[in-house]
Amino acid sequence: MPPAMRQISIYGKGGVGKSTVASNTSVALAEMGRRVMQMGCSPKADSTYLLLGHMCHPTVLDQVRAKGYRKPEYIDECLQIGHKGIVCAEAGGPEPALGCAGRGVLLVLELLRKYRLPEKHEVDFLVFDVIADVVCGGFAQPIRRGYAKETYIVTSGELMALYAANNICNAVKTMNELKGAQVFVGGLINNMRGVPGELELVREFGEIIGVPVVANIPHSDLMQRAETQKKTLVENFPDSAEAQEFRSFAQQILEPRGIIPQPLDPKDSISVIRDLLRKYQVFD
Repeated sequence: MPPAMRQISIYGKGGVGKSTVASNTSVALAEMGRRVMQMGCSPKADSTYLLLGHMCHPTVLDQVRAKGYRKPEYIDECLQIGHKGIVCAEAGGPEPALGCAGRGVLLVLELLRKYRLPEKHEVDFLVFDVIADVVCGGFAQPIRRGYAKETYIVTSGELMALYAANNICNAVKTMNELKGAQVFVGGLINNMRGVPGELELVREFGEIIGVPVVANIPHSDLMQRAETQKKTLVENFPDSAEAQEFRSFAQQILEPRGIIPQPLDPKDSISVIRDLLRKYQVFD
């Protein structure tokens, strides 16, 4: 892969808005003149839907099952060009109830590297949108194998979103300590849900684990309205406060950034997070 190319990964709890954040960030980077590729790493294969206006087919694993992977053109056929020239691809998953989706992600990443497809498309930023199950080694591969050394974690002021963020930070710390992965967390993206004290709550959580909040995406119905039009918010509502926040985040990541987090001990994390939620009166 081209040495100047930046590879970042977007992680977070399922349903917290990883794909929405990834897609809007990709558009914001493309607006700045950067050549972007977004790689969806989930069996749902829906990461790039808003960039294309339709599902990305075939997925790489669909193509491997149909044609194999001995020729680079087989994998190149899976790449499609979306809004602002963003190169889109989806890893896909195994047949239902068969195979391991995590191992499939690893195969896809290796094929991208082997056939130098990002280089062929002269990509400046390769954005991995990764399913949150970091317990599975396959889904951890974008950071574990050095495909993406900068990880951004999407969270919100909700218990399980913060719990998942802490688990992801634990995975990053462990990979550095035990595997020598040299992967870093660039920051937390607060995809706000409108719960009381959310700005302060997520900021304090970030201070506890040593990870800064790099974006606060306002809670509004514009996101849903854009998605019903099969577009990103940055494209459909370019002058909105939400779009400006995505642009601000994209501006921040133009330069490499990242730290090794100091997450809560998994045995204590739920208790600490619940105390934090009570402090900001999220629930009684």
